[in-house]
Amino acid sequence: MNIPCLNTNDDKVDVVQWHVDDGGYVEAGQELVDLETSKAISTLVTEITGYVRSLVKKGDVAKVGAPLCLIATTKEELDSPAKADHAPVKEAPIPVKDDPVKAEKESAPVMAAHMDSTEIRHNGSKLPDNGGPYAATRFSKGALRLIEERGWNPSDFRGAGLVTVHTINGRTGRSRFNTYQAIPANRIVPSVSNGPETGRKDKVSLAKQAEIQCLSIGESGNLNSELSLHFDSARIRARLQNEHIFDGSILPLILFEISRLLKQWPQFTAYFEENIIHYYDRIDLGVAIDLGKGLKVVTIKDADKLMPIDFFEKTIDIGTRYIENRIQPEELSGSTLTITDLSGLDILAFHPLINGHQSTIIGLGGDSSRIGHPMSIIMTFDHRVSTGREVASFLNQLRTRLLSYALTADNDGYGPAARMNIPGTVNPDSVGSMITCDVCGIDMSAYKKKFARDACMSAYYRDDGSLGSICHVCFLGHS
Repeated sequence: MNIPCLNTNDDKVDVVQWHVDDGGYVEAGQELVDLETSKAISTLVTEITGYVRSLVKKGDVAKVGAPLCLIATTKEELDSPAKADHAPVKEAPIPVKDDPVKAEKESAPVMAAHMDSTEIRHNGSKLPDNGGPYAATRFSKGALRLIEERGWNPSDFRGAGLVTVHTINGRTGRSRFNTYQAIPANRIVPSVSNGPETGRKDKVSLAKQAEIQCLSIGESGNLNSELSLHFDSARIRARLQNEHIFDGSILPLILFEISRLLKQWPQFTAYFEENIIHYYDRIDLGVAIDLGKGLKVVTIKDADKLMPIDFFEKTIDIGTRYIENRIQPEELSGSTLTITDLSGLDILAFHPLINGHQSTIIGLGGDSSRIGHPMSIIMTFDHRVSTGREVASFLNQLRTRLLSYALTADNDGYGPAARMNIPGTVNPDSVGSMITCDVCGIDMSAYKKKFARDACMSAYYRDDGSLGSICHVCFLGHS
């Protein structure tokens, strides 16, 4: 069984976890291994039944198309010499191109270098007789040109392997040349540092490398700024809980209102590049999610066309498939604005970082331990595309819309008497007769008695902008 292509943009995968022991037995349809690309973790299932021998280990990075494992009908067949001859395909060294700039970049993964104390002088003194560890020496065009300019002899680099401009100049940037001894790529090179030695090292996953690259692009302009505001969410949550809407979650309402507002603010779904502002003219929200298996930004297409109940169902579906490693690579690209939510971790304030080829990211914070359950809306924005005044106006409009969902203190039982009984909640009896379905007219008390746990009165905006309610029976009849 070979490693499949899980993402057209990746030619490598990271082996995250085997679900079967080496030599263990699997049946068709059983989970076999978790493979990670730069986009997502995918769980492969076996299509055949038999005994498994892995050809790549957990933590290895392997090429797409390389042998992944052997599956045999018997253990004897698995241990036979014909099967044992199979081995993982190793990557060939990256060739050095004619372009000296590309050669410098592409040679970096092949070998590294560290500084030695011997100094080459302009009189052409030799390296020690034992030379370097390599049988041959290669030079980039840039390195040869620099050697010629400095009047050095190429034979001084005998056994140094690949010699680049970086090799000659050295990491210290000194004008005089310090010799370097090349070492193989699979050796860890100690960095030059005055700090304490580290106890261990760990590689960066392909997904984390992609995240670093994306965030580096988003932050590359160095003209990013941040504005935030706060509001108490307890009254909004009280209504959602009292009417059994979205399991009490406020996130679907926030995503819904952000999507509606973005239609008026195209500069927030755009990006800056080479003195040109590129507008997507699409509202495809990227929702950041991290449930313990790494940060993923899943795209919700055409978010401005969805209702709050759609966001509720989509976020549940995304979370479920994230845990089961069923997020598809194509879902992890194409977003025009990203939203990251740390309110569930009781983090009220943080600094969200803009993703690549975007101009804005919205962070949601919250703290359930404080009175009123305060929440924050944080916008990091690219000053080359939008202004602080525009962001401030957007944030204030968003807060006003969200607060319109809240129960009012005058008539909802959320006053001092209710807070004396259960702080931060409402008295259901005081609001049951006030909330009615705009279509059939059933009030909340009768609705709950009739449908019990199935009762779900949804909030929506009327044509005049006021907030209304509709029961699930009428909602399904009008959808």
